[in-house]
Amino acid sequence: MRVSYKWLQEYVPVEQSPEELAELLTMAGLEVDEVIDLGASYCSLKVGQVTSLQPHPGDGRLLVCGVRLADGEVTVVTAATNLKVGDKVPVALPGSTLPDGKAIQPVEFQGIVSQGMLCSEEELGLARKSEGIMVLPKDTALNAVLPAILGLDDHVLVLELTPNRADCYGMLNFAREVAALTGTRITMPRFPVQETGESIHDLVTVEVLNPELAPRYAGRVFFQVKVGESPLWLKTRLLAAGMRPINNLVDLTNYVMLEFNQPLHAFDLNRMKDRKIVVRAAYQNELIQTLDAEERKLNPGQLVIADAERAQCIAGVMGAFDSEVTAATDCVFLESAYFSPVHIRRTAQELAIRSEAAIRFGKGLDPETVPLALDRVAYLVQELNIARVAKGLIDLNFRTPVARKIWFRPERINALLGTKLEKEEIMGFFQRLNFRTAEDQAAGKTYLVPPSYRLDIENEADLAEEVARLYGYNKIPATYPAAQSIGRLTPEQEFSAKVRNLLLGLGLSEIITYSFHGEKIFDRLNIPEGHHLRQTVKMKIPLSEEGSMLRTTLLPGVLESLSYNANRNRHDLQVFEIAHVYHPKDKAGELPDEPLYLAGALSGRINEPGWNQSDREVDFYDGKGLLETLFGHLRVEGVSFRRGEHPTMHPGRTAVLEAAGHPIGYVGEIHPTVKKEFNLAAAVILFELNLERLWPVVDKAIIRVVPLPKFPPVLRDLALILPEKISAQAVTGLFREIGGDKLETVDLFDVYQGDKIPPGCRSMAFSLTFRMPDRTLQDDEVNALMEAIIKAAAERFDAQLRS
Repeated sequence: MRVSYKWLQEYVPVEQSPEELAELLTMAGLEVDEVIDLGASYCSLKVGQVTSLQPHPGDGRLLVCGVRLADGEVTVVTAATNLKVGDKVPVALPGSTLPDGKAIQPVEFQGIVSQGMLCSEEELGLARKSEGIMVLPKDTALNAVLPAILGLDDHVLVLELTPNRADCYGMLNFAREVAALTGTRITMPRFPVQETGESIHDLVTVEVLNPELAPRYAGRVFFQVKVGESPLWLKTRLLAAGMRPINNLVDLTNYVMLEFNQPLHAFDLNRMKDRKIVVRAAYQNELIQTLDAEERKLNPGQLVIADAERAQCIAGVMGAFDSEVTAATDCVFLESAYFSPVHIRRTAQELAIRSEAAIRFGKGLDPETVPLALDRVAYLVQELNIARVAKGLIDLNFRTPVARKIWFRPERINALLGTKLEKEEIMGFFQRLNFRTAEDQAAGKTYLVPPSYRLDIENEADLAEEVARLYGYNKIPATYPAAQSIGRLTPEQEFSAKVRNLLLGLGLSEIITYSFHGEKIFDRLNIPEGHHLRQTVKMKIPLSEEGSMLRTTLLPGVLESLSYNANRNRHDLQVFEIAHVYHPKDKAGELPDEPLYLAGALSGRINEPGWNQSDREVDFYDGKGLLETLFGHLRVEGVSFRRGEHPTMHPGRTAVLEAAGHPIGYVGEIHPTVKKEFNLAAAVILFELNLERLWPVVDKAIIRVVPLPKFPPVLRDLALILPEKISAQAVTGLFREIGGDKLETVDLFDVYQGDKIPPGCRSMAFSLTFRMPDRTLQDDEVNALMEAIIKAAAERFDAQLRS
């Protein structure tokens, strides 16, 4: 919500500066995100007067203008044909910047240098399209400040409204709030309507077939409509609110929507079949072409405004192309309504339309404002001589008004807030907020009735909140709630937190990505049709096609992050994410499984650039080593790496991780196809683990500290020639099986293929450390173990001792 400070001052005599008012509002629960100086982008522009107009000697389509400024004269070349000598115009000199960010520099046009630019309304952001240069009023002084001339010497308060304060989307309701906070009185606009011509009932027929979806529906008819440009004050009001001016009639409806928080919609009445307005539910698969030129298919749960033949508007969401107001329109039916908020929200979500009207209707509006907004437009239409107003107003109100009465107990409010305010002071706050009182003499109770626009007030807690806002949160003494128990993390939560801290300590950066994506991401990840990762949870009402399903893997977010950084020339990255993925169950309607996963990537160089650092890029063993380091600190037992495949990873350079007989994850180099798809140039190693499957194999015993060994180790090196298919892990397992508790460590320190090694084989050299905690091992014992190991390796793996 954007609030014009100058517009606000038309209703409330605000004495605070924009910054002071922003602080006051924020402390009262209406957070102001920022204060924008609206005129700042116009301050570099000047006012100039055309002193001469000559055809360009080299191009007859151009004019050479002499322009006098307050401090000199410049020459400007222009193609505009609407200027005459004496006109006052906005001038952008070299070095200045237009509101759209365009920087102005001297430009040569066939030998003549243009020392700036004369600006049109389009270039100033005051119109979507304009013909010619903007001509300022004749009495404009050359030393005048242009933002003041344009009405843009204003500040805009950008509010982050909470969902319960939808009333403050309207300027009048916001002004009421400011008046209550500052203790001033609001000046409400007056708008008497002069009706002429035929009765509205002779010009249009209105019928509401679904009153439960449209509890209040009203309209007025304007005839002899003259669609054209809006006055400057109206354009600047809309610009301050973040809206683009279109034409006088549409701009007025938007202006009143901003003022009253009541969306309005204008229909070209001559294009409505039989001049009939029918408010009804859509037919099954009914088609409508909306104003954004999209053809949409509707269903019976959606409300439409139709003529005698077909739907002409999706009620409360968006109008149709066939009935929009154009320059040829001369008779308009203006709609103002209260639609069911639930149905408007559902319709907007189902059709993926996010319009200003849908947002406001979906949050809930004040039904009492419906006819007032029509009268306000009718008054302004007459003031600006845009049209004449037909006699009468159609107002079909099917609501049964029920006053919301809330028991007023000052002692209860004080108890909720921890204050000791007097009844009179509390009642004064509610009077400033336009609450009424209702007495129940028989029961001896006093009730408060909130104004119709405060739909968020429902109970005594809401009353207490209003008192706290006006009294001042900072004046309420702080107290701590009594805690009966102290919360703590579960063992699983502590485990995931430890994983996070370890990875951060290892130099990785944590990322957080979206939990949803589109169908196309699977093709980018090289995941084939029928793969289990394509079995997803579909969203019933997706925000977009790219967010239509919940993720089954964390790799899309990791790769998107790498791609985003690579496009900005950041290739050397180490990132990870810990988050849930979503796997649907076989039975329809059941909630999906949500296991906690860890995924990450290493990309680019392993070391930071430096004269004493190598430029080596990451490889598979860096990823494997990272996970082994992580497992070591987590005290994970029984995790093995074996050759495996993953569609997103390189064949032959991928390992599957297993624990307790189950796969728990993958690590490998990125698949070349996927690498190209995400525009990645550097080497990339990916990994993904199911943390919930890793947790059971974590050693949860209390860590015991033991003294350093007293007895010396016995060291042996062993080089074996083995078939290529035999993994180092299998050989190491054999060593531990035979060495038992006497074998302390096994390290692979060399792998060789080449001279004197048979084809299809390789040499692996291991360093073995033997030691007993309670005595010194003898060479004979170790020699016997080494012989057993060599013999078992020959029998099991066809290994040969390398001499």
